[in-house]
Formats: sequence, C-alpha cells, structure tokens
Amino acid sequence: MKKNIIILTIMFFLVAGTIYSADDIYLKIPVRIYKGSEYLKGLSKEDFSLKINGKVRSIEELLTGERSINDISERRNFILQFNLTDYGKNITKSINFFINEVLRKKDNLIVWTPVKVYRIRTDKPKQNIISDIEKIVKNDSFNYKRLKESARERLFSIVRKFNNFIPNVKDSNPYISSILNFLNEYSREWLDFKSKFLMPDIGKYYGVFSLLTQKYPGEKYFVNFQQREVIPSLKKYNNVKRDITNYLSNIAGTSESSYSSSIANALKKIDKSMLLSDNFDPEKLISPFKGANISYNLILFHSFRQSGEDSDSVSPDLEGILRNISRSTGGFSINTNDFVKGIESILKKSDNYYFIIYKFNGKKGEKKIEIEIGDKNAKLFYKKKFLPGEIDLLIKLASEPKITISEVKTKGHDLSFTISGFSITGKKKKTGIMKVEIKIIDKDRNSVMNKNNTLRAEKDSIKISLKITPELKGFFKLEITAKDMNANKTASFSKYIELK
Repeated sequence: MKKNIIILTIMFFLVAGTIYSADDIYLKIPVRIYKGSEYLKGLSKEDFSLKINGKVRSIEELLTGERSINDISERRNFILQFNLTDYGKNITKSINFFINEVLRKKDNLIVWTPVKVYRIRTDKPKQNIISDIEKIVKNDSFNYKRLKESARERLFSIVRKFNNFIPNVKDSNPYISSILNFLNEYSREWLDFKSKFLMPDIGKYYGVFSLLTQKYPGEKYFVNFQQREVIPSLKKYNNVKRDITNYLSNIAGTSESSYSSSIANALKKIDKSMLLSDNFDPEKLISPFKGANISYNLILFHSFRQSGEDSDSVSPDLEGILRNISRSTGGFSINTNDFVKGIESILKKSDNYYFIIYKFNGKKGEKKIEIEIGDKNAKLFYKKKFLPGEIDLLIKLASEPKITISEVKTKGHDLSFTISGFSITGKKKKTGIMKVEIKIIDKDRNSVMNKNNTLRAEKDSIKISLKITPELKGFFKLEITAKDMNANKTASFSKYIELK
C-alpha cells in the first residue's frame, strides 16, 4: 500500500525519516523559545503541552531545526523588501554585495518594492541581475515617493488653510466651529494616508508566502530594508494642536467650555490613530511569517536626504512591531545605514526552532493553538490561530498527489531508497519523469559527493540503488531531492549517516 506523508501547515514539510498513512493529516507548528536573550535548547516532547481550541492534544513528535543563510548546501528562497522613498548609494552597494556574495544560481529570489512584487531570475549573469534589481527599486521608490508626497501635501494644506483662517476670527463661535471642522477633515485625510502608505497588506504576505510554499522548496529568508521615516512630519500639526489645547484652557469655566469635550475627543482620536497598531493587531502581520517559518531580518535606516523640519517622523510603535517579527521568527534586526554591515550581521545569525506535530482530527473551522512548557520564564513564539479559510486551503493542498522519498537505507557504502507518488502522464505510453539529486555533505558543509540524474518510470513508484564513494569515512549529511517534472512538485529527504 502506497503511503504518503501529509503534513498540514502553512508550510508543507516532509518529516525526514517518518512515514504516515495516507489517511493521516498532521499539523506541523514551528516554535521558537527564548529565555531572556538566549534560545532554549535541549527540550523533549515531554516538556511541551498542547491545546487545540482549549482541549489538550497529544504531541505525536517533536523535531528540532537549525538553519543559517550561510548554508548553501540546499536551495534557499530570499525575499528582499525595500520599504523606502529615497534611493541612495547604500542601496546600490547592498544589492551588489548580496548578489555577488550571498546569492547562488539555484536560489530563488523575490524583490518586493512599495509598488509591486517581482520574481527575479537567478540563472543570468550576476551583473544583469544587479542591473535589473537596481532599475526596479529605483523606479518604484521614485514613483512611490511621488504618490506619498502628494498625499502628504494634502495633509499640510489642511493645516495651512486652518492657520490662514484663524487671524480673521473676531469671536469664539466661528473659531470653535473651525476647530471641529479642521480636526474632522484632518482625521479623514490622515486615515486615508495611513491606509494607503503605512498599513501593511496582510493578504499580499499570505499570497507571496503561499506561492513559495507550493512551488519552491528550501529554507526561506526575508530581508527588509526599512526606511525609518514613514509618517508625515507632524511639526505643523503639533503647532496647531498646541494652540487648540491652549484655547481649551482659556475657555475653561466660560460658556464656550461646553464644546471642550468634543474638541478634546477629536484630538485624542487623531493622537491614537498616529499609532500603526491603532485598529491593527500586530499579530496579524507576524502570523504569516510564523506559519510559513520564514526568518524575518530587518535593516532599519534613516533617510539619506531629508533633514530638519521637512523630515518625516518615526511612528512610535513601528520599530517595536518589526523587531518583534524578527525576534519571533528567528531573524536578526539592526539599525544602520551601512547596509553591507547589516547583511553581514544577518549572515552570522543562526536560527533554531522546534517542530511540534499533532494529528488533525478532521474537524474544520478555526484552530486556536496553545503551547506551553514548564519554565514560566521562557517566551514562546508560534502561530496561534489558523482561520477556517487557511484550513480549507491546506486540506485541498494536502489532497493533491505528492511525491515522497521513503525506505532510505545505507549498508556500508550502498545506498537505496524509494520514490513514489509522482505523476504518470502521456497519451499512449504513460511515463513519470523525475530529476533526482543525491548529495553527501561533510561536517564543514562541503559537498563531497553530488550525483544528478533524470529518470523515467512507467509506474508511480521506483526503487533506486547506488554506491557511495568508497573513500568517504565518518559522519556525513545525506540529502536527496526528487522533482516530479510532470507535476512540478519536489520532495526532499535528509538525515545524518555514518560511513565506515
């Protein structure tokens, strides 16, 4: 009976060396655990407790993972996000450094600008890749800046209009009416600006990550070049706010004081909306990163050109949100305008995590996850909620045919394994086509054996046997990758072996 590994999660990973029956569906949750600034290692399955929608569930298996961008033995997926309006030499230097020193041909690369998301071919000459990215980021940042400055000017014009009106006021009644009209108009324009230029499009994150999950195997790394100046200069508004606040103090105890409450509430509404987290749960942005097990790395930098009164102000909670994403996904964050230094710091970071696996009970609907360990001083980071739509999509994906690698055995220097579940297509003679890669990697992460072959099979299961280089002795990492060329699906298997 053919058996499939079906792992239900935002990311479908094959559990190396473990086979489940075709009717079993498992939820695999990546968990990162810190005690203070240190990652907590050495935990076992018994150290964890798991609840799903408030009910205790059995943990089937606990796996550990460790990854680093420097590990080039496997295919890597990179998302470079450029949240900026000012394109400077530092951006050019960082792109050159990343493409020349980090990227490899077999890697997958996505560039995300404030305007659009692009998939970049990595099989071209590196200078061509660099030129393509520079052109995209430069053009999109310019267009985005133009749109943002136009919207910002509309905010400033509201303030100027109010200031121009005030000197002509002869009594308090039109002044009170003018204040309320100004605050209401400014609030509407500010919320429109905020929704267009500051609030993240959560659906876009899920869409990009889902595409990566389905089509591109391998570890996934996100690097965000985030310009810290993100909201319009508030100095002009703050000056008006100060005048309005002083006016409220002056009319205290007078007949006009009945309007004070309405004006004060309008001011508080605007102040609250200045926070990005107002009406936005930061966990909504963190959740897709946690679910997809993507390491989010952050390079915060100041504007290259703006200074003084016309410079933008930093949203007081933006840095906290972004740094929290980085910490909770095993990434790294740094505040620097030296982007090469920032990338080098990210390259040194190692990401450790656990995978908790439990059996899905077949009941659809929202899944609220609660994971605990005995140490109350430890902080756990994981995806805490799966929405019904996510569950439906994952079940749909899980029901599709999947190529699997099983029965992996090493005896002496003889290696054997079985590939099954690949698609068989053709009009008369139906054939499966697989591209198989086998690697042996030493302790220094060097590939000491690499065999590639494209195989054809008339059945949906095939057993492969081959000899490992006899001269290899000691402990090595075995990696097997099989790609179904008909269905464009890939399976990966890895484990450590000893060769004597």
